[in-house]
Amino acid sequence: MSSKPKASEMLRALLDQTREEEIDCDRFLELVGPLLDECIDDPSLREKLAHHVRQCAECNEELEILRKALDR
Repeated sequence: MSSKPKASEMLRALLDQTREEEIDCDRFLELVGPLLDECIDDPSLREKLAHHVRQCAECNEELEILRKALDR
């Protein structure tokens, strides 16, 4: 038997991490500039952005590329 998790187990884990209010990729990309410039004062919004980055590999990669490009 394979040690790979079943698709249903992976889906359940993702659903368990879902929040009532989340930011989608488009909104994240709109806010990535202010996030990098540390211009977002709302702690709740900063946490939503951080949560999105933890859940979304594509946005996480984009953020890391921008940080490296800006040397941050």
